[in-house]
Amino acid sequence: MSTQTLEKTERTATTSTTATAKKTTAKPVKEQKDSKLRTGWRRLAPKKETGRFSVVVWAGFFRAIVLLTDYLLAFITAMVIIPLLGAWLHQQSGASRGALSADKSIAMWLMPLLFLVALLAAGEIVVMRGMWRWATRVIAKIRDARREATGADVTPKSPTRATNQSKTNRKRSK
Repeated sequence: MSTQTLEKTERTATTSTTATAKKTTAKPVKEQKDSKLRTGWRRLAPKKETGRFSVVVWAGFFRAIVLLTDYLLAFITAMVIIPLLGAWLHQQSGASRGALSADKSIAMWLMPLLFLVALLAAGEIVVMRGMWRWATRVIAKIRDARREATGADVTPKSPTRATNQSKTNRKRSK
């Protein structure tokens, strides 16, 4: 065999082995990309850098966002939704035509309005508490991610009693 023939066979052998190696290294299952939210949480945790915001700053930020949202929700409900609801009930009950007496006006317009306002208030309280708990979970995730990144001890505080405090030492009201 000539040297050209040997070089060609060596080249084809190496290219065919790299082609098969590329084929075998292809992943059979597609890896899932992290969501934007998960990527965002990773950005909040420091990579052992000291220039990032502290957990207190993030806690203040999330609490401020929740309080601002709560304020806007309550303000819009009080200034827009309740007056529109009251006007609609006033028109639908017949009180706007003057056909109802005071007792009927209370029964047909005021009491349904008070009931709907109470339902709105209860719904808003549920939403506000949900947002506050969400902010608490986010702050806890940031704090835990920072602890893991810095290598701090991640043992949770135990709610056990101190040894000198027992059930019998507590004061009892008579």
